Amino acid sequence: MAAVPQFPRIIEQLGLKDVYPKKLTREKALEVSDDIATDGPKNAGDIPWFILRNLLLCNYEGRCFDVSQGLSFEKLGLSFSFDECHEASYDDDRNQISPSDALVALFWCCDDFLRQVLIEKMSICQLAIPLFLPCIDTNSHGIEVLIWAMSSLRKQWKTSSGSCDGLISMCRLPIMSVIRLGRPKISKSKILNHIISDLKHNIFFNTECDGGTLERSFSDGLLEITWYLPNGKNQDVFPEALTFLNLRGNASHLSGQTDFLSKISLATIAFVSSNEIKEEDIILLEKLYKQNGHFILVADGKPGEKLKEAVSPLQQQYLTITNKEVRFIGSQNKNDFQICREIRVLLNGICKEERHNIVPNTSIEMCIDVAKRMCFVIDENKQECVDAKDRANKMFNNLKTFWKGKRLPLQEISIKIGAMEKEKYQRRREGDMKSEEYSDKLQSDIMSLREGQKKIWDEYPELLDQFSSSYKLPVPERKYFFNYVKTIGVRESINELQKKRKEYNEKWTSLCEDLRDRSNRESQDLKLRRNELDNLESKINHFSLSLDNFTTEIGQMYEMRSYFRILDDSTQQFPVVAAELLLNGYPLQLMNSDASDVPLTWVEAVLTSLKEIIGDKRMFVLSVVGIQSSGKSTMLNAMFGLQCAGSCTKGVFAQLVPVKKSLQEKPKCDYILVVDSEGLRAPELTNIEHSNRDNKLATLVIGLADAAIINIMGENTTEIQDILQIVVYAFIKMTQVNIKPSCIFVHQNIIEFAAPEMFTTQKRKIKRMLDEITKCAAEEQNVKGRFQTFNDVIQFQEDKHTMFISSLLQGDPPMAPPNPSYSECILKVRKQIITIMQNSQAKPIEDVKCRISDLWKAIRCEDFVFSFRNTIDIRAFNALESKLLENSRKLRVSAMIYMNQLKVECKKLAANEIEETGQIILNDQLANLQKEVETFKKCMNEYFLKEKKACQWKGRTKIKMTKLCEDIRKEMTDEFVLLRTTIIRRNEIVSIIKHYEKDIVQKAKDLATHIFSDGKFSNTDLKRKFDDEWKRWVDVKSPFKLEDIDIVFSLKQIIQSSYLRFEKELNHMISSESHISSRSVTCQILVTEDDLNFDSWKGETTKYNSGRAVSKSACIDKAKSLIERLRSKVLQEISNFSHDGKNYTYDIGNSVVDFITMQLSELDEVTFKDRGRFRVTTRILLSVVPELKRLKEKYFQENDLRSYIETQKDRLWQMFRDECTTAEISTKAASTISRALEIAITSSLPNQCETAVINYLRNNTQSFANKMSFHAQMLIDLAERRDFNCYRKYLSKPHQYMRTYIEERIQHLCLHEIREENIPILQEIYCEKLDYLFAEAERAISATCTPSKKKCKISKLWPKLLSNIGNNLDVEKELRYFNEDCSLKLEDLKRMLLTGLRKSKEELTKAYNGHNILLVILSECQQFFEKDLLGCRELCPFCKAPCDLQAGDRYDDHRTEYHRPQGVFGYYLEDTKQLVTSVCTSSIMSDDTFRNEDTLGKHHPFKKYQTVNKFYNAWKIQPVEIESQLYWKWFMVNYNKILADYYGVKKADIPNEWKKISWESAKEAMIKTYNL
Repeated sequence: MAAVPQFPRIIEQLGLKDVYPKKLTREKALEVSDDIATDGPKNAGDIPWFILRNLLLCNYEGRCFDVSQGLSFEKLGLSFSFDECHEASYDDDRNQISPSDALVALFWCCDDFLRQVLIEKMSICQLAIPLFLPCIDTNSHGIEVLIWAMSSLRKQWKTSSGSCDGLISMCRLPIMSVIRLGRPKISKSKILNHIISDLKHNIFFNTECDGGTLERSFSDGLLEITWYLPNGKNQDVFPEALTFLNLRGNASHLSGQTDFLSKISLATIAFVSSNEIKEEDIILLEKLYKQNGHFILVADGKPGEKLKEAVSPLQQQYLTITNKEVRFIGSQNKNDFQICREIRVLLNGICKEERHNIVPNTSIEMCIDVAKRMCFVIDENKQECVDAKDRANKMFNNLKTFWKGKRLPLQEISIKIGAMEKEKYQRRREGDMKSEEYSDKLQSDIMSLREGQKKIWDEYPELLDQFSSSYKLPVPERKYFFNYVKTIGVRESINELQKKRKEYNEKWTSLCEDLRDRSNRESQDLKLRRNELDNLESKINHFSLSLDNFTTEIGQMYEMRSYFRILDDSTQQFPVVAAELLLNGYPLQLMNSDASDVPLTWVEAVLTSLKEIIGDKRMFVLSVVGIQSSGKSTMLNAMFGLQCAGSCTKGVFAQLVPVKKSLQEKPKCDYILVVDSEGLRAPELTNIEHSNRDNKLATLVIGLADAAIINIMGENTTEIQDILQIVVYAFIKMTQVNIKPSCIFVHQNIIEFAAPEMFTTQKRKIKRMLDEITKCAAEEQNVKGRFQTFNDVIQFQEDKHTMFISSLLQGDPPMAPPNPSYSECILKVRKQIITIMQNSQAKPIEDVKCRISDLWKAIRCEDFVFSFRNTIDIRAFNALESKLLENSRKLRVSAMIYMNQLKVECKKLAANEIEETGQIILNDQLANLQKEVETFKKCMNEYFLKEKKACQWKGRTKIKMTKLCEDIRKEMTDEFVLLRTTIIRRNEIVSIIKHYEKDIVQKAKDLATHIFSDGKFSNTDLKRKFDDEWKRWVDVKSPFKLEDIDIVFSLKQIIQSSYLRFEKELNHMISSESHISSRSVTCQILVTEDDLNFDSWKGETTKYNSGRAVSKSACIDKAKSLIERLRSKVLQEISNFSHDGKNYTYDIGNSVVDFITMQLSELDEVTFKDRGRFRVTTRILLSVVPELKRLKEKYFQENDLRSYIETQKDRLWQMFRDECTTAEISTKAASTISRALEIAITSSLPNQCETAVINYLRNNTQSFANKMSFHAQMLIDLAERRDFNCYRKYLSKPHQYMRTYIEERIQHLCLHEIREENIPILQEIYCEKLDYLFAEAERAISATCTPSKKKCKISKLWPKLLSNIGNNLDVEKELRYFNEDCSLKLEDLKRMLLTGLRKSKEELTKAYNGHNILLVILSECQQFFEKDLLGCRELCPFCKAPCDLQAGDRYDDHRTEYHRPQGVFGYYLEDTKQLVTSVCTSSIMSDDTFRNEDTLGKHHPFKKYQTVNKFYNAWKIQPVEIESQLYWKWFMVNYNKILADYYGVKKADIPNEWKKISWESAKEAMIKTYNL
């Protein structure tokens, strides 16, 4: 049986069993909640959290709490009996918890890292911190020494000899120890507080604090430490810094602690009772007198006899020791201040040099050896801690050996890389270079710098080897290691900075003296010395060796390796560990201050790793912006317990703060990402460039935020205007790109007792300033009409969104504690932030990553609003489009199925049934469709509820959905109307056909009976006999007069009527059979060069049209494309005639000719000669003759008796053969039914294959997923054909080529794509659907032939079979060619039917012909995907790349990832006549101009292309990744000469970098970009 763990009583009282021992982590402690108690704990369980959260808020009052919380008026003064009162009071005190005990218990529960945070906060609060922590484990003498926990404390002070700065645990200072013997009547800790500081602040907890009189149970033996730090003024209590150690409890019972103190203390102050001294106290007194250090004994009154007896001999013995002070202070007739004054005087005397030397100054770290010898537990002696410290020290030793620069090497180079990256977008030094050449030069320069980084790393791998290898360490050791790196980095930085500052001061002093001697006259020597001072100042400002520097260096290594694509397993772990660091409370540097650049590859990798670790949690981003040294970081540290850099924040840092589960529900937010930035308007950065830098910094920080804190320090109007100008500038930009963060204006350093009226005045003042600045900023950004007040920019309520914070400190540093009112104000701001968070939509990690990338890419450009590419919105829009596409395709496929069912059911109806019954069938199918429509709408509504970002397009999506549903309903209704019209129109002929059909059937049966009686005939003989009789049977005259017109002759007559003068040529064209072509007529046949009018073209080959070359070849291609499109329209017209059941007539011929003539007259892109117009018209007409013939044939098949009977010959032959060879009636019936079912299956199979092919293509092929993927796949296939003629077709009419490619792609995938079965996709679908249809038939037969023992007549069996089949098979309503109604045994019939079906299935399976199947279904499949994949038909105004959107009007927003060099479309340089290589995405950032017909031939700047007209304004051309343009650069290189000849100009001057692009890399980039 497992032992039940035992807990100290106080742990149980405080409810800390779950976190004892050392299980309370920093992450848990810093969770954001809205339940921080400010009015004291309500019960014992609240106490530790009250202390913890208040200390994290830097509120020193949180150490104490009101121990009377549970009392009420009724409970007080229960009795007039003094005995009862005393007893009740004693019981209350015994049940209450001392704040000292509670603090000790809290430290027991905190892990090492939270202890470090707590000690830092207590030090900020000027509270004594634990050095020796009493613990339950007796093996450690009941003591744990918290050396590691306080190792990061950094203190600054000033003495008469200069400023001091250092990690306080490493500073050698005089140590003053304070103890007590017994129970003196004066408070040792209270006196000590007065000694250290004149401020009324309780550094040490004492009896005058809340709970100070309560009995301590666990904190005896606690050794607390604090420091006195002077500020270099006359009012300093001590001229030098001192360490004070205060031992809790009776020192006589704490031998271990007193022995330790006696070894390290320069002076010991012992408080003793005047009258109550025990033997054990006397023994300790003797030890104290004997110690090396000075000794001050303080009695709580006039010394009693026993004390005199103990002290007198010791006084006599040790007074004679040179330089050792042994003093006695009696407190009779003295108050606390007098005692303090005497002790101060003694301590000042002791600290003088001659008395100082008897015990050397000692640092706390130096005391570790003493503690080790005394077998105390030391918190940094854990093995993982020791190993981490050794590793960190070794790393810094290596660093000193290999690198002595002011920055780490990769970061040094990254500054230049950052400058190059900005120049890629700003192009300020482009000069006369061509845009693409300059882009390639910059790219080449960046590569050289990256190679420089790689070289450094290859040459000096050991430079950061210890740091990078630490990423593989176990998590605990890694956390210790990073803490040591942070600590040692601070120590090393301080040491170096002190040297440099000393050097700077000496040189500055020397320069000032020389200037005075020379009467301020300048000289070359003085200028050089000033420059030297400036360089030294720059080094001081930028010198740092912190953990951030190392993680940034690792980030640069990752960026470099990622750039060269040499990421190994070890390097890929870097962002994972950085993400873990972020979770552990360490900041992630988003922007490097020196480089002024965001390392996007690294930041994105870290955030991606973070997402993999914790899932795509949602984050609320809180940013802070303010003037330098305005208290931003201090405020965040206090608000969330962070580790922001404070006064030396450089760059932009993000820290992660978890949100408590109880608070996560409403805002659906898991973390707050706090973004801290360096101060704006730094005095050392005052030029225009850095003013612009401030604007960009504010834009980044505010753009990232869901809520931004605008931090204002003091009441200086100029400084307030400075910050507000930057902030309003950023907010206006955010509003223009649809980013709308909330904001809070926090006004710091306000006098606490300021009246509310003053606050109101200040709020109104800020609001007026905001409005005025908004007008100015709006005017500057050319949006004056849109923004007149700050409320036009963002929703702002000055009463809620303007807050005031008291001054930070109560007095002068370094001894001043923080103001408790400051913490209270911080808490109010925090609550306001939580309120905003609860009313906001937190972002997933992926969105935060995209927002950082989008913002920074836009900020690097000069025009932020124009350049901002909202990836989150684009991704949300694309996701919405994909979702709409997915659901609309499901709806359309369902509609196709219902349409087929409608056709199947309606075809079974007679003319007298179609009106009423047909309408019922239509309504049923429309009802089925409506269910699908409701499902469609439900899916989309659920999507909008889930994806809030998509709601901004909900209105336009609903319109598209409504139109789609209406169109589908109309198609179904139109189809029914056509079916109804056809059935009614054909009613008469159908009845005649049935009569004639019965007659032929009877003749065939009579002949069969005669043959059967004559004897046995072979199949060949039977077939010959049947064919001979067939000619006689069908040689009848149709009762309908059908007009059989010679189509070619009629067309000739119609053309002659318009083009009589070309009669001879017309006869020649018609006589040539090659012109009467098949369906696959190509555009080369339809139009030739001789048909076009080139009179308006200048020169022999080329027309130079406003900066774009249009050659004869290009013009011919354009004409071919237009004429092919016209031919497609003509074919559609003919298809409409066929759909309406029409026959070819002269009227139809005239209609087609008129249509062609009208369409040709409307073409304004090409001009035809008169003869050319005649030729084109004739060629189009002759090319569609096969379709006109098919129109006529279809009509004749449906309306001509003989034509129809010919189509039934095969069925009649089979019936005839059965009659001749089979005697059994059941066999004949089974054969007839099987044939009817086989015909129905064969008829239904194309429709089944059609929907299956569509479903396969839309679900299993990425190229059919959306327009972008399809377009990319098409371009890849185009390139791999290596045929410029294919490109010619695409370039002249992209969407027409895309339409053709859809057909080709469907054919390729259906006939050549192989899956598991090692057969083509179409064959797999064919077999699958064949199985399905035969299974349906078999199911229907089984259901019909039950019970199988009975008999049934054919007249009853066939309707029953039809009912069981339903509308899955297109089965005829009547069983044709079988006019005998005999009773059949169902069991035998079922067996024969199933046998017949199996045989038919085998035959149909063997008869598979993919091309024939595809011929039937291709048109419908093609039309289905054309609606999706052609999408918006608009083209880029420069390079003519198609818009990527699935749908859109001419003036909707347009965008594409396929922008290409404009030379691809014929643009050339007017002076050299060379094709241009500029890509739109580069041109719009350059100072280049363009001119074309849209600019009326005038030069127009690319940067302002959107001002040309409404269509140009609709195009959003933005900088894109270089990889997405590799394809067209590769194309330009490989087809440069052909392209130049094609346009009749000179070859382009190709940039060298383009020539390095291989097809493999271009293809890989396409596949990666479009997820193929």
